[in-house]
Amino acid sequence: MGMGVILRIDSGFFVTIYVTAFMYKSNDILRAQTALKGERRMSVLAGYLVVFVVHVIGVYWWYQNDDLCYPLFMVPPTAIPPFWHAIFIVIVNDTMVRQAAMAFKLLLLMYYRKAKGHNFRRQGQMLTLVEYALLLYRAFLPAPVWYRFFLNKEYGSLFSSLITGLYLTFKLTSIVEKVRSLWAAFKALSIKEVHYGSYATPEQVTEAGDLCTICQEKMQAPVLLRCKHIFCEDCVSEWFERERTCPLCRTMVKPAGIRSFGDGSTSLFFQWF
Repeated sequence: MGMGVILRIDSGFFVTIYVTAFMYKSNDILRAQTALKGERRMSVLAGYLVVFVVHVIGVYWWYQNDDLCYPLFMVPPTAIPPFWHAIFIVIVNDTMVRQAAMAFKLLLLMYYRKAKGHNFRRQGQMLTLVEYALLLYRAFLPAPVWYRFFLNKEYGSLFSSLITGLYLTFKLTSIVEKVRSLWAAFKALSIKEVHYGSYATPEQVTEAGDLCTICQEKMQAPVLLRCKHIFCEDCVSEWFERERTCPLCRTMVKPAGIRSFGDGSTSLFFQWF
């Protein structure tokens, strides 16, 4: 192995560590900004947005002469990549598209900065929809790289064709699952009513008391759950981003469904293949 190849592997390793660490920190930032709700500052969101976008553009500009950009458009690399270079392309692209999606999520947070009630739920649904669209795209992303890699005739035509066929079959199964999740997220976005209860009437609020047991303040847009407990819509919507039971009686209220990413989080597992 030549010195140039070793240096290339070393530099690729450190770049991979850097972009991964940057993404993990960005995920923490995005979740923290989402949790601030109405207290978000537009200048802070705009600043993070610029940093995220510049970071993505900078990485692809630095590797503009490599095959890094081809898989983004579902085009295989021009040459058969060595195994470690294939891993590098897959990981960096997988990380950078998540970084770009985080920038888009920041735009959503800017749009829904003062979201309350129905709009707060819509913000969570939009963040979830973006994440499932991202998961679907990420499922496609490694395919051009491994397609080129597995079709290496040095392995023998029969073997390379067999491995490629098995890989594409596995990939198709994964993509079908992602499409179903994306469709479920899209359908949830089209549901306008509160799917875990209904808006409470003034009489029901008076009977239950007008203080929300979650925020301990006067109820805003009170929602009556199926278990007959009443909470602020903002409070209970945020609760159901991570739970499926009533905050008081622990009765199962929210139907089982796809995982919500309404807290602004991004899936951190790597799409290797």
